[in-house]
Amino acid sequence: FDLVRKLFLASLVLFIDQEYGSSKLLRLVVATVVSALFLAALALARPFKRSDDLHLACVANLLLTCCFCLGAVIQLCGDDNDLCYQLVGIQSGRRASEFVVVLTVAMLVASLLIVFFKTATAVRAPTLRLVSTGRAPILELPAACHFHAFISHA
Repeated sequence: FDLVRKLFLASLVLFIDQEYGSSKLLRLVVATVVSALFLAALALARPFKRSDDLHLACVANLLLTCCFCLGAVIQLCGDDNDLCYQLVGIQSGRRASEFVVVLTVAMLVASLLIVFFKTATAVRAPTLRLVSTGRAPILELPAACHFHAFISHA
């Protein structure tokens, strides 16, 4: 499903309104909706075994959705400053671009802080590791089970 999303956002969205699509909002709206729906499906389906992989994928998709929304702000504030002020509340295209740059930097800093925090807490926590993979074992319990059992061969 992720491959279909990537293909759609990278190439198929270009086929929407081929003549005037680069100057309209429809492509950005469709890309934003697809990214938001994928983020919701990712959060509900939980396709990753490790929770940190799921968190990283959700943060990446959230940042992608935010970038498409900010692209819509830039598109709205491109030529008409009155329309930009009425819809977005920013008086010029230059101010809108500065706003988008500041928000993008803030999103990147926030995501880096989250990754750093998750890494720092994971390094400090003592864990058992599997010899074969070097990673912690996956110990998810089905709803009907109440205990894990460890049976050693030694």
